[in-house]
Amino acid sequence: MVFKLAFRSLIPLLACAVPLMANGEIYTWKDANGRTHFADQAPVGTDAKPVRGNIVPADTDQARNTPAPGSSASAPKDAKASGPKSWEEQDRDFKQRRAEQSEAETKAKKDKEAKAEKDKYCSSLRSNLAMLERGGRFSKPDTNGERNYLSEGQVKSEADDIRNRIAKDCK
Repeated sequence: MVFKLAFRSLIPLLACAVPLMANGEIYTWKDANGRTHFADQAPVGTDAKPVRGNIVPADTDQARNTPAPGSSASAPKDAKASGPKSWEEQDRDFKQRRAEQSEAETKAKKDKEAKAEKDKYCSSLRSNLAMLERGGRFSKPDTNGERNYLSEGQVKSEADDIRNRIAKDCK
């Protein structure tokens, strides 16, 4: 019982001590090579000086948006340009990427359909050529719709024409 009471009374004291521990000093010094160092403890045998004022790490937004002393008024604009994009810019970029993607998908679909059509056309040409090379009697309808039987010369001419179309269109 006494232990619980003592422990409960220590909790507020520990809570008050935590901020004091976080409020430590930072020391700066130069080494033999002239490089500046920072640490939370002063090294032994050096002329370390405590740093005064607010220290902002270089990678925070506050450090990025704070103009250097003596800089011109254009510095915040430069920081804004290199900083994160606004939601309007992000939305515009997203819509642009989506439009480009849609355009690419449409083009790919058209290319695929054109390739399928060409494959079908070439397959039909090859089939007709194989049929002509097998031989037999072939006919074509004339303007009146009647059958006109082809002579051997006409069959060879048709086969040559189909070979030329295959060579030209079906590479």
